Amino acid sequence: MTTDLRTQNLSKPVTVAEYLFKRLHQLGIRSIHGLPGDFNLVALDYIPKAGLQWVGSVNELNAAYAADGHARATGISALLTTFGVGELSAINGVAGAYSEHVPVVHIVGCPSTISQRNGMLLHHTLGNGDFNVFANMGAQVACEVAKLNNPVEIADQIDHALRECWIRSRPVYIMLPTDMVEKKVEGERLSKEIDLSEPQNDPEREDYVVDVVLKYLHAAKNPVVLVDACAIRHRVLGEVEDLIDKTKLPVFVTPMGKGAFNETRPCYGGVYAGSGSQPEVAERVEGADLVLSIGSMKSDFNTSGFSYRTSQLNTIDFHSTHTVVRYSEYPGVTMRGVLRKVTERVDVSKLSPPKAPVVKNEVAKNYEDSETITQAWFWPRIGEYLQEGDLVVTETGTSNFGIWETKFPAGVTGITQILWGSIGWSVGAAQGAALGAKDMGMDRRTILFVGDGSFQLTAQEVSTMLRRKLNVTIFLIYNEGFTIERFIHGMKAEYNDIQRWDYTQVPFVFGATEKDARKFIIKTKPELEKLLKDEQFNKSKGLQFVELWMPKEDAPRALKVTAEVSAKTNARTDIGLPNTNKVKYYDGRRKEKRRADWCRTAEWWEEEKGDKGIWVTCARHKEDRASREISLLFSEYAQKLYGIKDEADPGSDESDGDDIEAAVQREVAALKAKEKNKDGNRLFTPMKMNVDCLLFFKTREPIEPIEFVRRICADAKNSTDPSQLKCRYVNRLTPVTVMGKASESGLLEVARKALAPYFKITGAEPAANMDDKVTKSTTSDPVEPVGRQDAKEREFQPSTFAIRPTIRNHSTLKRDWVIQQTAALVDQELHKVNLKTPDQVILIDIYQTVCGMSVVGSDWEDLKRYNLTEIYGPSARPSKDAKDSED
Repeated sequence: MTTDLRTQNLSKPVTVAEYLFKRLHQLGIRSIHGLPGDFNLVALDYIPKAGLQWVGSVNELNAAYAADGHARATGISALLTTFGVGELSAINGVAGAYSEHVPVVHIVGCPSTISQRNGMLLHHTLGNGDFNVFANMGAQVACEVAKLNNPVEIADQIDHALRECWIRSRPVYIMLPTDMVEKKVEGERLSKEIDLSEPQNDPEREDYVVDVVLKYLHAAKNPVVLVDACAIRHRVLGEVEDLIDKTKLPVFVTPMGKGAFNETRPCYGGVYAGSGSQPEVAERVEGADLVLSIGSMKSDFNTSGFSYRTSQLNTIDFHSTHTVVRYSEYPGVTMRGVLRKVTERVDVSKLSPPKAPVVKNEVAKNYEDSETITQAWFWPRIGEYLQEGDLVVTETGTSNFGIWETKFPAGVTGITQILWGSIGWSVGAAQGAALGAKDMGMDRRTILFVGDGSFQLTAQEVSTMLRRKLNVTIFLIYNEGFTIERFIHGMKAEYNDIQRWDYTQVPFVFGATEKDARKFIIKTKPELEKLLKDEQFNKSKGLQFVELWMPKEDAPRALKVTAEVSAKTNARTDIGLPNTNKVKYYDGRRKEKRRADWCRTAEWWEEEKGDKGIWVTCARHKEDRASREISLLFSEYAQKLYGIKDEADPGSDESDGDDIEAAVQREVAALKAKEKNKDGNRLFTPMKMNVDCLLFFKTREPIEPIEFVRRICADAKNSTDPSQLKCRYVNRLTPVTVMGKASESGLLEVARKALAPYFKITGAEPAANMDDKVTKSTTSDPVEPVGRQDAKEREFQPSTFAIRPTIRNHSTLKRDWVIQQTAALVDQELHKVNLKTPDQVILIDIYQTVCGMSVVGSDWEDLKRYNLTEIYGPSARPSKDAKDSED
């Protein structure tokens, strides 16, 4: 018998399965959804030992839907399937959780590590010996993949994966081989729970963003707050509540944010979804001079077909990974810390928040003198039926859109899947949500609204509701098929029809008795009124199944609006429609041609090494428009400062809604401009790397990038006329006097050239462990800096400096190392570090394979770090199209 020395060294050995399941229990999980399979059976034995309940579902897809609903109700959930056949059946449900930021721990029992190494021909495989193929698929819908193949690493892998699941609020994929289930790991670790605290924002960057947010908030005359799905998923509803308590700002929610805010409060103004909104809601949000958008997910159905009429110039977006103020993005500055500090520091005396529209359940207003149950009347009436603390689950289709017209009581949780929109999701999700409430010891009603077509996809999950004795009321909307599809396309089409079921018998087919379930068939308003007022029905004990008859061609107002927009969008992109092929082909060719012109390779940057230019950051997805704007601005200033006319590239703009002739004329003009300037005589040559929101303009003499940019920003600051706003999509301008390769040697070469005109250079090699503020060289044999000979005899005056690096899409050179290496080249007997009020600022920009550097004056901070968006200030407005919808 061999002795496992590793196990002997464990102070408290526990099996991998026990460790994993106890960690799930510590996260608050009490139930695990899934199905048994021969690759997970041994692991299943350890579930009850960890204080967990095995739910058991009728199929893996429903189990994934249920895990999704369970996580939305409780915060996090777990799903366990078997390798290959099981996990692929579940992947649609997991993908929905991923797209909508729902934290689900997906555990996959898989063949042993020995079988995998030997490439054995096992069942549930593709027969090709590849045991990673399904994990690779799962990785596309998981924020972390943990393959538990080595006992030494397993505990760390589990803890890391579970932390990522919680912090990033997305599914993780854990691959558990059969021969690892009972391997031993250190159980002593279980005495300390996983640290689930979020990474803190850098204090200086956070304070800066907070100051910017407050500047715009204090200047606003008509601000509103718009709460969306990610505010729920990333758990900042407490921060939102605190902000509103203090500021009393009007609050609106999106369809995906329904239930995020107490709808009984006077500052609640309703659901905003562009053209799908109620008129008074749309008027208030679109007329706001500042929208504080928290956790937005601007999908098509969430915005009624991208029909927002708000301007990014009036918007501040708070996200879980970054903050966007107008067109300036601050990566890594997350919403929780910013919202807390904004709440702490906001001066309420500077606010005069307007009142929100009054939201009511408009039952009488939508009543018609007919016994027919209409969508317009039904959803407000449901608002009067709902109770505090209800879990309301709505299916993709009429329910998702109808619930917009329902005013929730306090404490209601809305559960809906608008982005992923998998038909049938809601039945499994309702089971998971109801079980989650039960797991948490909460007496909450779970109410499901689902269409007859959707119900037929996942009706089996009623069986699990009965098995687990859950309190669920199902309102099945019987309207003879897929209503949402009818309104998008094919009102009379056969493919939108379904087989008529005896729906109210479904619970009894699955084994329910009269004590377990109650059934109702409701065809008229009076019948529904009687049911909704019934005391026993309102207590909602056990399963209640209501078959609710509605007209086949009736739909909620918001669905009709969204479907109309979707139908038009589908028609525009359908290559088979008459008279659209030519336009589609031309647009595609034009965009692909521009993309090819703009995307440069690392080899191109090598050729341009040493050149000067200007980096330009811009609004996301607006590179073309930003290029047009800045080209015109640069051309204007070239003539103003140097008396030289430089033609802007007329082909760089891409205006929405242009007809084909205008597009052709622009492209012809662009070709003529390129032909005219093929000899390289252009003052500004626009180029773009494969980095979002980033442009580069190569300059030639006599343009001096630093003074050129400084003059533009100084004029912008001194302008008092908002109509003089030159750029709508451009953010920061950064001059570059020397460019080179983003490598260790490349950085030093660039730094020596860029710094030589401004500082006495030591030529020393940087110290290995150098503090940011203590960078004195100790090298006794200095090396003559490249490009320094022309200034060899120059006498430099004492000065102070600071180093400000920007690094994006690059992983080789680290920020601290870049600062240390650059500082070490400066003679610090003569030049001192001053991070607050430096005489000169060394700007270093590293993007992908490119490094650029310049030294700017002390007014860089005063000129908002050359950020035009910040310089223009909150009162600036675009000269036209102020209400255009922005991406």
